[in-house]
Amino acid sequence: MNTNQQWITTNMRFPADGYMDLKLEAVHKKVSVTSLIHKKLFGKRRSSSANNVDRIMANLAKLAKENSKYYKKGNISDALIEMRYEQ
Repeated sequence: MNTNQQWITTNMRFPADGYMDLKLEAVHKKVSVTSLIHKKLFGKRRSSSANNVDRIMANLAKLAKENSKYYKKGNISDALIEMRYEQ
């Protein structure tokens, strides 16, 4: 978990039996109830984001490789800067 981010403290209400289930699960996993809730709320989102980033970067690399066939002078960044100053 990123500790450099801002945190907001809030109160949440759970039914007694639901809270006890969470507490038992936390005890079995040897984590706090708060940590368990954080993992349930945000754990999956991070892993899917990482997968999305990997997929996007792979697609970007593939497109860059295909585009490199059409521009032989150097990299695209230099070409864009050159085009900007030609105007």
